[in-house]
Amino acid sequence: TRDQLSTAGFGGQGFGAATTAGNPNVPEWATSDLERRHSLLTTFTYPIGRSIEITGIGRLTSGTPFTPRVGTDINGDGQRNDRAFIFDPASAQDPALAAAMNRLLTTGPGRVRDCLAAQLGLVAGRNSCTGPWQGSFDLQLNYRPTILGLRRQLMISVVTVNLLRGVDDLVHGSANAPGWGLNARPDATLLYVTGFDSTTRNFTYAVNERFGATGGSSTAIRAPFQLGIQARLTIGPDRQRQALDALRRGGAGSDALVSRLASFLPNPADSVLAMKDSLKLTADHQARH
Repeated sequence: TRDQLSTAGFGGQGFGAATTAGNPNVPEWATSDLERRHSLLTTFTYPIGRSIEITGIGRLTSGTPFTPRVGTDINGDGQRNDRAFIFDPASAQDPALAAAMNRLLTTGPGRVRDCLAAQLGLVAGRNSCTGPWQGSFDLQLNYRPTILGLRRQLMISVVTVNLLRGVDDLVHGSANAPGWGLNARPDATLLYVTGFDSTTRNFTYAVNERFGATGGSSTAIRAPFQLGIQARLTIGPDRQRQALDALRRGGAGSDALVSRLASFLPNPADSVLAMKDSLKLTADHQARH
């Protein structure tokens, strides 16, 4: 998905907020903030006997695009949306900045290293980096008792929301959780302004060596793991079960149900007999088949 935005026009604030490489009036085509190149969804239901079933929903989505930015407003348009210049450690004048960039390019995640290495010596492109794949998993246990004449009309459900987050906290502890089940955007701030050199008329910067991080400690707002119990009771007859019981017994309403089934279930024999003339079927063929 690609879109064209400028900070002075559509996308200046709110929906699809644009970033700028200097002039906020220049519109530019680039990867959309909303792009999710791949999205996989899996659902399953596994019955255990007549009364218990387990249902799960798993989602896996490719990473969100993001833009390397400066942590303050450097072009004076009133918004902190300025794209960062990707300093090349080999040519950077500030030794501390060069060392920090070199560490990020050496020890950072592969996706971060590739994004920055492709833009050394340039102003970062909008949404030129991509975050990691993210997954979520929800599980539900349903119990429909047949005892006490309930006939599965009562359903008691144990429901989990964001189960991966709960497993993450259980295995790693809240302080060290890597962020399973979090729909977190990567840390997009690459540079922080530390001062202004009036002689060269240039800003001085420090590198954020956690650029691109999505760990639990980098996300202030986290979707919690939740566990709930729900109960649903069907009052009166279950219409579908009543119709199936009538069909088994051959009772009232069974003819209507058979007619409905016949309307959407094809009968090969009827189809063949409808073409008896073109197939030149004799009366004997029709009687025997």
